[in-house]
Amino acid sequence: MNLRHIHWVRAILGAIGAEVLLIAAAFGWVAIYSYLINPNQPLAIYEQHAVDSGPWVSILAGIPIFYSAARWIARSRPTALALCVIVLAFDATVLALVGIGTLPIWIVALSYLTKLAASWWGGGAQPSAGPTSR
Repeated sequence: MNLRHIHWVRAILGAIGAEVLLIAAAFGWVAIYSYLINPNQPLAIYEQHAVDSGPWVSILAGIPIFYSAARWIARSRPTALALCVIVLAFDATVLALVGIGTLPIWIVALSYLTKLAASWWGGGAQPSAGPTSR
């Protein structure tokens, strides 16, 4: 893969969009949990649930988010992989600065691998051009 084949504006915009959607998914899940599944609990319960469920939300929501970003924003495999690497580098930096804490390394690896695989497949999928006229 040559760096000249990467559309950097699309990669950066896709990375920002994917990160925003991942954060929104985490907030959305905690809102669903706090209002519908387990309402009227102390704030500490919801904060702990956010910590516990965050990695799983990142994995489960990350697959369709990264596939979609790779397919419709990046539009090519090299740009999709650059998009993914940008997000993973940002995420790894945040984890290094904040500290992983009790987060098992295997869940971080699973999260990164699923995002990379979704980006790979999304970047390789070419939108259908529809029927051609002859």
